[in-house]
Amino acid sequence: MNRRYRIALMHLVLLVAIFGCNQLSTSELNATTQPSSTPIPGWEKFEGPGAELWLPESFEGGDLSEDLDVIVENLRNLGPDFEPMAQMIEQNPSMYVIWVFDSEVGPSGFLTNVSVATERVPSAMTLDTYLDAALGILPDHFQVLERGIVMLGDHEAGRVVVEFALYGIVAKEVLYVIKDGTTIWAITYAAGDEDFPERLPVFEQSALTFKPH
Repeated sequence: MNRRYRIALMHLVLLVAIFGCNQLSTSELNATTQPSSTPIPGWEKFEGPGAELWLPESFEGGDLSEDLDVIVENLRNLGPDFEPMAQMIEQNPSMYVIWVFDSEVGPSGFLTNVSVATERVPSAMTLDTYLDAALGILPDHFQVLERGIVMLGDHEAGRVVVEFALYGIVAKEVLYVIKDGTTIWAITYAAGDEDFPERLPVFEQSALTFKPH
């Protein structure tokens, strides 16, 4: 697999490997957008190299280059079911600029998580070209439910909703891709299928707080 274009979606395979033994139910996708770019009272700011975003205070994590040991320990404190996730994060700290998870695990048992990844691309590359290439390498068990272009503050962003099912798991992700010069930012919000409709408005509000530095 060509590494170029892959970084925006590489964590999908990671999640499949981690949660491949979980059984989740299905539910309807309910997409809504909250047109507010200001941080929400009671939310917390998470920062990493070159970027920041806000999430509810139940989320934990941040910059893996600085807080890896604490993040991994907090994951392990959730219980033995989350040991594979802790090991994956521990072994791949350079994969994400920011990685956070919700300490309040939903009814599906799937660990709701948010990641920010970055990649250098040619200046002439468009969002559509990037998304075409990235989505083109998805395995067959990933289904693209939505794709479009939205505004996140001053930045145009590609928005993709993906569902995947493998070995009994069903989960959904909403991915935002921003091109800032020669830098691609990929912000991904993942939740179990059962939890996703309730989580989606929070994800969309959080995406509007994303700022590259």
